Amino acid sequence: MAATSQRVVVTYAAPLVFLSTDHWKQIHASLVSQLPLRNLHWKSSSRPTIRTILELDVNLVPLETLREDQTTSQIPQSILEKPLLNIYVFICEDNEAYKATTRRQIKEWHASVSQRKNQEWLLVHVVRPDQSVAQGRIFQMKASVLDKVKADFNTDKKDRCVQLVWSADKDNPTAWAELVTKIKDGILSAFDAALTQREEEVRRSEGQRQMPGWNFCTFFILKESLASSLEGMNLHEDALQQYFELEATFFQVLREKNMSWFGPLITPSSSDDSSPLLSVTKKPYRDLILANSISVFDFRVYLLARQCALLSHLGDLEEVCRKTVSFLTTIARTLRDVEDTLPPFFIESWIYSSSLSVVDQCDEWAQSIEFGKADLAAFNATKGELVELARHQLDTLGIAASHLPKKPPFSLVLPVNHSETKSSQIQDAVESISTSELSTALKDKDAFYELYVGVTNRAIELYAAAGRRKFALKLHGSLAALDVALQTYTSLPAHYSPHGWTSLEALMLNQALDIHASSGKPKDREWIHILLHFLRTYVEDMGKELLMSEEDSRAYVSQLVAAFREAVQELDADTPYPDHPALAVFILDHDATLAQTRDGSLLRIVVQNRLPCDVPVDEVEVQLSGRENARISYTDKVSLLKPGRNELTLFCPSSTTGTYTLFSTQVTIARLHFQWKHTKTPKQIRAGNMPELVHIPKDLKALDVRLKQPPKSDLPPTSVELGTSSRIVVVVYTGRNDIATAQVKLSAPSGIQFKYDETEVSGADAPPIRKDEDSVTFLDLKQDQTIKAAIPHSDASAYHFMRVNIIVEYVTTAEPDITRTLRLSRIVATSLPVAINVEDFFRGTRLFTRFTLSTTSHQHVRVRSTHLLSPNESDGVKVTKCMAQKPSVVTITPAQPGRFLFQMDASRGQVRDALKLRIEYRMLREEVESLIELAVDEVVSGTPALDTLRQDMIDRLVQALETDASWVELYGVTGELAVPGITSGEDEIGSGLGQVKEILNKRRLPTLFGEWREILIPVDVPQMHILAAARLQVMENPFSAEKPQRRTRPLYAGQPISALLTVHTSFHWAPPEDTKVESYLMRYDIEDLTQDWLVSGRKRGDFMAKASADDETVSVPITLIALHHGELVLPKISVTALPLPGEHRMRSSVIPGCETHQVHGAEKVLVLPRGGRSTFVVNMGAPNTSM
Repeated sequence: MAATSQRVVVTYAAPLVFLSTDHWKQIHASLVSQLPLRNLHWKSSSRPTIRTILELDVNLVPLETLREDQTTSQIPQSILEKPLLNIYVFICEDNEAYKATTRRQIKEWHASVSQRKNQEWLLVHVVRPDQSVAQGRIFQMKASVLDKVKADFNTDKKDRCVQLVWSADKDNPTAWAELVTKIKDGILSAFDAALTQREEEVRRSEGQRQMPGWNFCTFFILKESLASSLEGMNLHEDALQQYFELEATFFQVLREKNMSWFGPLITPSSSDDSSPLLSVTKKPYRDLILANSISVFDFRVYLLARQCALLSHLGDLEEVCRKTVSFLTTIARTLRDVEDTLPPFFIESWIYSSSLSVVDQCDEWAQSIEFGKADLAAFNATKGELVELARHQLDTLGIAASHLPKKPPFSLVLPVNHSETKSSQIQDAVESISTSELSTALKDKDAFYELYVGVTNRAIELYAAAGRRKFALKLHGSLAALDVALQTYTSLPAHYSPHGWTSLEALMLNQALDIHASSGKPKDREWIHILLHFLRTYVEDMGKELLMSEEDSRAYVSQLVAAFREAVQELDADTPYPDHPALAVFILDHDATLAQTRDGSLLRIVVQNRLPCDVPVDEVEVQLSGRENARISYTDKVSLLKPGRNELTLFCPSSTTGTYTLFSTQVTIARLHFQWKHTKTPKQIRAGNMPELVHIPKDLKALDVRLKQPPKSDLPPTSVELGTSSRIVVVVYTGRNDIATAQVKLSAPSGIQFKYDETEVSGADAPPIRKDEDSVTFLDLKQDQTIKAAIPHSDASAYHFMRVNIIVEYVTTAEPDITRTLRLSRIVATSLPVAINVEDFFRGTRLFTRFTLSTTSHQHVRVRSTHLLSPNESDGVKVTKCMAQKPSVVTITPAQPGRFLFQMDASRGQVRDALKLRIEYRMLREEVESLIELAVDEVVSGTPALDTLRQDMIDRLVQALETDASWVELYGVTGELAVPGITSGEDEIGSGLGQVKEILNKRRLPTLFGEWREILIPVDVPQMHILAAARLQVMENPFSAEKPQRRTRPLYAGQPISALLTVHTSFHWAPPEDTKVESYLMRYDIEDLTQDWLVSGRKRGDFMAKASADDETVSVPITLIALHHGELVLPKISVTALPLPGEHRMRSSVIPGCETHQVHGAEKVLVLPRGGRSTFVVNMGAPNTSM
């Protein structure tokens, strides 16, 4: 029953006359064509989710073929053995026929099927398509046959009647939709009821487990009937869960050691060791279980077979293989306890045959399954494990038959209690083992070797297909060991290729070295790789006890290392070898120390030699990584590394300073480089595995390079002028060194190009230089010499700051064999520190220009002077500064800009050249730093012992100023620099800082020290076509010719006030090309101040302004009426020029520019309220009548 999946049974019945007709045969064939059923949705009250049955096979059988005594069996059967649905099919065309015969026939059938438990029934009324239309008329007075059937038999409000509109001539598939739906509902309803009853029986039996008389085997058959029923409904996951629960119950019984329902542990038959493991038909398992005589071994095999069959339906063949591997290894350990009662090598033969039979069975199941790439790889990997397990049995059998030596790797699979095998046992095994290939292999060595290699290659192929390369290499190693045992080396090179992984590696590589030596092959690159892998396994304790070539491992390894030294010298190219564990490099002190007498620093490290002998080496190197992947290397020439800990001091000739991370370490032996990477990934850093840091102090006496903008009067030209080529000043300080050559290369990540061929060096003692396309080289530099060179570069105005990477390669005269490399990164401001806003105010022949300077950053800018320069005053432009600058140095802050006003007088009509605004400035930070340097130099000159601490004192003072800005205000007012947070100390540097602080506290004019920068900004002289001076004057009366000096009549609100509007036009600042225009049509417009003034008269008007008359005035009388009293501002007048007739540009009219000056803009008039009398009536309250 359980071996094959059952199908759902559905019975059908009909009147005998109808069953014998061709009509029924056609209906039956059409109904069968609707099977199997698809997409059934089962919602059980005992399960939380809906189960979807994609496809369900149905066995449609006549009702009379079923036996009536099926229920007499006491053995629990599957609920699918009984029908779940009974169908009665009838044809009846009118009500009379239904009453006469059809109703009686249906009642007889209904009486027989309705008494059956957990079965549903369905009545199918077959009608022709034309008959269905006739019965469905709207005004039909009589009830149809179907209605009468429903009234007679649908007694429990469940519709079990359906009409099938069908004809052989018109076989419409959609006609079956309602019937198929009813069949699905009936099957699921009956199944759910039967399953619920069976589950209740299982729970009742399980609850009686502790009661006397309870039998596990009976319970197993009952619960298995539940699993079989679910399997028949294609609910494989639910069925598998039942077997998992049965397995758990069995293990619980096993722990309780209540095995009275089972026979012995195992009763092997003659074919048990060769039968397919997953076959459930090889023995009458259910009969043995019912008889309580099944052995534990057979029961476990049967349970595994049922689970694997269900897993195959689910497509989880990987789990089948994995479960089988676990089962075989577990049962094998159990059978070892009774191995003496079993035929010789029964366990090995059974495991071998079972493993391969499961692989074959899975391959057969896999033919109907489509695997994804990952699933296929996992499936092949688990099959490979099964084949490898079968190969392990060959190792045991081969050693027992003396076909294989009893030593690793073959002996590693032997049981712990393995004993020597007698020849009689081998003979008995040949006769008792039913697996023919194993029996032949025990007798014939060649057959054994052929079988051994074939099974191993099969496992290798499966592992290779799964992508498990190391598993395949392990098996390759076993084949290599077989070659060694047989003294056949045909496949040895491939098996001993340089790959390592398992604990057998040391032995295999050791044998490879011995065979390589005995074969007389040269110690080439392949030999070096084998030796390196052998040393790896040696130091990692992966098989030292397996080394049998030399009793003294120290002498043996020493001999190998000596030969290795000679072999690597013969390599044709440098060969890196990463992460070898024989050597390890660690940093001992993470703070490097300065070399003092020469440029560079020292780093203390430890090299750990894990080999038992001395290792000859050539060099040890530690590489550090800084910002932007800058690398520096510490090296030391070493001849020998002793076993254990070796402390070394490495030297780096670079004077680079800062904090670096450990990037890599390297030990060089001839042309072989052992390398170790120490970089950390972001994931490792997040996990807390931080990189090692090394701090390199600054060497104040080493070569140094700085960059700055060119100061005033330092390099030609004397200032920076906008629109000209930009330059940067390179300052080279030689320090303690007499330098033969120093090559300087500059690069900017922003893409700015440097023009080295235009480099200029300043100073009286300027050294000779060599200009190349990509660098500039300074020659013959002396000790403590400072050289300044200006290098032009491309336009950098698009950037506020420019990052410049500096690479200096220099050679000192003291060490001409060492080329030192210094890598620095500097930030240079390329944009102007100030932003300039220009405002022009035209006043007749004069022009007032105001320049507003504001800082473009958070820093303060000190401005010493500003001058507006005219290239030639004879061109008619005269510039005058309007006010004297007080104080002498102006400080521009982000909150306080600086304003500078200039007046220009010019002649009309002359061509005016552009002016230049010259600004002398410097940053407040630069000024303070230069002041600190002067003070420190003054102290150092009096105390030479502080010379080495000069830069340290400057850095401390600057850092104190950066931390606290309270000194800024006092310094800006008095020039006294009060450095906060610096106190005098008793030590040498504390005393020096105290002296410097006293000097800084003294007042000093900023114009007397330090360097100033100068910038020239071109300024165009502005031009305006027309200048208009508009004025509105209040007159004494409408007849007054001009405004009196003093008004005698007061002005009142609401009173008409006479006023005169005058517009004075000028063409003084017009461009020279305007001489062609004789006159301009102008328009004035008085502003509407509707809340203050009412204007009467010509509020808007046009007039002609003649260009020939430079000072022409137009006057217009108007009347004003103040709308309220108070001090009122007079309305403003706007004056505009109208388009020039006949002039067009870009298809639009040309409108001349015009600027209007309100002459009366600052005037106000006092308007008084009008006089009058107002009467107020005040109620004083009612008279007091109490008196």
